[in-house]
Amino acid sequence: MLKIIHCEFAKLKRKHFVFLVILAALLFPIPMTAMFLLLPRLHDKYPTAAMQFDGMWQSVLGFGIQMLLPCILGVLAAILFFMERDNNTFKNLRAIPVTSKQMVVGKIAVLFIFSIIFCLASTIVSILLGGVFFEVTGVFYKLWMSVLMGIMVTAGTLPLVIVIVLFNKTYIFSVLLCIFYSVLNSFAEFMMTELPKAVVFALPVPLINLWSSNDMQNHVIMGDADDLLMFKSLDLIPSTKLTFTILAVMAFTSVGIIIYLYKKWEEC
Repeated sequence: MLKIIHCEFAKLKRKHFVFLVILAALLFPIPMTAMFLLLPRLHDKYPTAAMQFDGMWQSVLGFGIQMLLPCILGVLAAILFFMERDNNTFKNLRAIPVTSKQMVVGKIAVLFIFSIIFCLASTIVSILLGGVFFEVTGVFYKLWMSVLMGIMVTAGTLPLVIVIVLFNKTYIFSVLLCIFYSVLNSFAEFMMTELPKAVVFALPVPLINLWSSNDMQNHVIMGDADDLLMFKSLDLIPSTKLTFTILAVMAFTSVGIIIYLYKKWEEC
């Protein structure tokens, strides 16, 4: 399995994708730092340097990790799963002792690894900028939460990978699917109080956002504490057990379906 993962990384390295993922991790920490430095209304909301850093990091978490990351993972999944199709190498794979299940699990493992790299890079850049302009606190918790976010967002994005593999279309189609998926989750976040609870928990980004907000209240300074209290009053805060159960079911079911679809590709 490690050899398969190494081979998948080698393929992506030739496309310079590792560098692009790390570069994408800079997209939100830099402008968010500028916003928290320059906007007076944010100074009023976060009066101390420590509060400003926590607010900036939470913004990076919300916009960069929970909104941008699913799009990046969708594009990465398209590259990983379309590579054999585009190069017409399915017949070559039959000559080596690697099953479809092993190939799919290897590709999914690469998605998880890239997701963790992206989340950690976003947080590390935020910490470096925070050390210059704000007061950095809770470093170990923020790094740990970044790893968790990488795992959780990837697990929640695997249903999108099913659709990408199922339709087996162009990269442009896959990108459009990723954008639609991100917009759908963002819309659900704005409508959480209006949607049925089952719908909110079925969508990964609102589910992860609600759980992480509740978990972070004991570790970071919350800028939207009133919103969290409202969600609690509406019984919209999922327990840790429920959150990870939903994401685990989502992930394992998705992997099983992707393996089935990948076998169909090989038989064609």
